[in-house]
Amino acid sequence: MTAHRENSLKLLVLRVTDACNLYCRYCYARGGESKRDMPWEVARRAVDYVAARSGHFKIQFSGGEPLLNLPLIKKVVAYVQERNLAATFQLQTNGTLLTPAMVREIKKLGLALGVSLDGMPEVNDALRPFPDGKGSTLATIQGLQNLAAERVKAGLTVVLTAASTEQLPRLVELAAYLGSVHGLSLDLFRPLGRGAEGECTGPDPDLLRRQVRTALERAREIARQGGPLIRFREVERLKYLLTHSGERRYYCYATTGQSLAVLPDGSVYPCASLGGLPDFYLGSILDPDFSHQEAMVRRAWWRRNVEKMQGCRDCPERLLCGGGCLARAYAYSGRVDIAFPGDCELRKIFMLWVKEEEF
Repeated sequence: MTAHRENSLKLLVLRVTDACNLYCRYCYARGGESKRDMPWEVARRAVDYVAARSGHFKIQFSGGEPLLNLPLIKKVVAYVQERNLAATFQLQTNGTLLTPAMVREIKKLGLALGVSLDGMPEVNDALRPFPDGKGSTLATIQGLQNLAAERVKAGLTVVLTAASTEQLPRLVELAAYLGSVHGLSLDLFRPLGRGAEGECTGPDPDLLRRQVRTALERAREIARQGGPLIRFREVERLKYLLTHSGERRYYCYATTGQSLAVLPDGSVYPCASLGGLPDFYLGSILDPDFSHQEAMVRRAWWRRNVEKMQGCRDCPERLLCGGGCLARAYAYSGRVDIAFPGDCELRKIFMLWVKEEEF
């Protein structure tokens, strides 16, 4: 991600519904507090807008719980195929709706899957309950088992709170046992949406170092004993950068103008985690004069470059990091020109691991 190519959008996130069948304690989107679904016209205009400004791009379906609006997802996939657009699809789900029939539908649609799970029942049930307070863990695990039965792979997304970080090694073991999980993605807690209400906290640095390291070692041990290799997304990204002489001056597409997140009402933001925040509103996809470039260049976070960020510009690892998550930095400090220290800590853990392993 060394250079910004004008008019080159890479990622479109469609929040196809605000409705959700869970009530996660840290949900930045406040899933379930609204039942609003995205209309077809919003989705169509978003796809058309990105397609006109892209070569190959990814469409990610999010929510809420996106599977609650499966008809729209199917319509978007069909539309992309009819137009012969160079797009791939990804869906982030809580996994509780992954019945055998739903899994077959997802398989037919060709959706890559991310499933959210934060630990064993004693932790995950507290963080990710149903609205009536009952735990969701067993339903999510059943969904993952249904994926395995159809030979469909998924990545696990783990939100790292203080409680879930403690369980990372056990989660690696569960992932290996299930047979449907190819890897883990670790997402540090952001105090946005319901997460800003104080029920959750992020892990302290010592806990983060100890448990992430232990989880990496456990994944390696399982693989050496003949089990499946559970990969960590962040490790794979680092390996790619190191083997391809890559540089990462920007953390993600949100700060280079290469991603858009569209909410059900058509409002547009650079990132799904920033949806609904006035400081990051770019306009409406329904506005015929909408231009994400014109909206972005007026913003302080536009092209947030690690070479210019306070606390980052002198770091020897800055070009393997990109300055950390914009949404997380903003959530903790209200600023966009500094990195969140937890991001720095997590990246250093992975960098040390990769260098020790000599991949």
